Amino acid sequence: MSDKMIPTGFAVLLKNIIEEYKENRTVYEVPVYIADKSSSYKNEYMNIEMPFGPAAGPHTQLAQNIAAGYAAGARFFELKTVQIIDGEAMQINKPCIAVPDECYNIEWSTELNIEQALAEYVKAYFLLKFMAVEFGLGRSDGFSFNMSVGYDLQGITSTKVDSFINAMIDAGQMEIYQECYDVLVNNLDTFDNFSQDDLLQIKTQIADSITVSTMHGCPAEEIENIAQYLIVEKKIPVYIKLNPTLNGWTQTKSILKSKGYAYINLIKEQFDNDLQRPAALLMLKNLLHIAKSNNIFFGVKLTNTLPVMVTDNQLPDKQMYLSGKPLFLLAIAVAEKLANNFGRALPISFSGGIDSYNIKAVNNAGIFPITMATILLKGKGYRYLSDYADIFKNTKENSCRPQSEDLTALLQVSLQDSYYNKKTAARTKYKEKLPLFNCKNCGLCINVCPNRANIMVKAGEKIQIVHIDDYCNECGNCATFCPYDGAPYRDKFTVFYSCDEYKNSTNKGLLKTIQAVEVRMNETEKICLEYEALMTAIQTDMRLNR
Repeated sequence: MSDKMIPTGFAVLLKNIIEEYKENRTVYEVPVYIADKSSSYKNEYMNIEMPFGPAAGPHTQLAQNIAAGYAAGARFFELKTVQIIDGEAMQINKPCIAVPDECYNIEWSTELNIEQALAEYVKAYFLLKFMAVEFGLGRSDGFSFNMSVGYDLQGITSTKVDSFINAMIDAGQMEIYQECYDVLVNNLDTFDNFSQDDLLQIKTQIADSITVSTMHGCPAEEIENIAQYLIVEKKIPVYIKLNPTLNGWTQTKSILKSKGYAYINLIKEQFDNDLQRPAALLMLKNLLHIAKSNNIFFGVKLTNTLPVMVTDNQLPDKQMYLSGKPLFLLAIAVAEKLANNFGRALPISFSGGIDSYNIKAVNNAGIFPITMATILLKGKGYRYLSDYADIFKNTKENSCRPQSEDLTALLQVSLQDSYYNKKTAARTKYKEKLPLFNCKNCGLCINVCPNRANIMVKAGEKIQIVHIDDYCNECGNCATFCPYDGAPYRDKFTVFYSCDEYKNSTNKGLLKTIQAVEVRMNETEKICLEYEALMTAIQTDMRLNR
């Protein structure tokens, strides 16, 4: 099988979502959450129903990922980072995600090419506009897309990335925008609630803000020039993503050691060569002045992941990026430093180890919006977003400016809180190999897959887990959580839509094309499974009709 994802057309996505919602009240196997339309979390440029959503990462790379997140209750989407090196030029070893307790990854931007990434974000934008009205999930303007770009000024001002930014600001002339629009026009008479008036209200601006993600070691002058270019030339609200190395080598080591993470092998050169605090403070002061002069919103995003060394074969590379609970402490420490220097003048967005235990306290400290990734890679996956929506559902408005006293208190409490200590209990694994069919159907591989590449299919009297090759990038997360000795993305029955991928794979499964259906499995497996029932189920399941 291939680790290259093959995006799905808008018409198919729309049809699948409608049919699944009607049958199960789910979207890509995520139960829908009905938002309080009167909820209001806002700053100078947006007014959304919930103050949180997925970070730039695996959960905002494909259109169906974003639709699943919205269905669960997310309303702010930091889209997967794009950069000048894209598509086939990206060299990412697989698997690329490991979540033993904290999280490690070795992927850093979208694995699609820029044109594909743009198309996914436009498709997702239309899907959310539709779902809001047709399913009554919230206000059609109650969510926000935040694009993320990197990694230096030369790349960001290149024709490739510049065209992407322009299209995300105004996609009205893009072919994919017109395609999505036409699909909705041609199906208006089949919808229950979504009308022509709703369609006409859809704006051509896909993203209303932008996050700048620079590589570790990028100098202050370069970061400032990028932000100034986007503020002055593009006139779009800007967040600069800063690094946890701003805490310095000594404090970072101390925090990690105090919580049981002393085994993490930090890289001293990253701290020596990265942006230093005095330069960062001066840069931020300058950018606040530039933004005010141009009447454009400016803030920071805290924080980027932290580069560490691979020491125990966690991932197939020499260096990896740390996130999760230890990053929460490091990010809050940076937030406190900035709030103590700038007070309420510098808006702070936050990402790092967010979960139900701390999300409310972070927002109460004046931080908004809040994004997460690590927790969504664990047991309940996207469904955790509904838990967070419940936490916020009775809150109408909150401060969107950092409160230095609250951040100081939160940092002090968190550093003493055993909740952030390293967990040592290992996950329980069965001794037997993961079977092709008839596993225990615990559903973990479905929940923890950001791309929705594992699904349950009813075959006769049995339920089987089926893997969709097109959606999978072999991140490896389902293998981490599967209680068997195995990897669902390699060991479960796989549905292919590409002849080449089918031929190049050793997965047992089925090739499904317009011309024919071909199956790769032995006769014993066919007999054990009730083969005809599975084939019928795959042919009729709307999620598998590409």
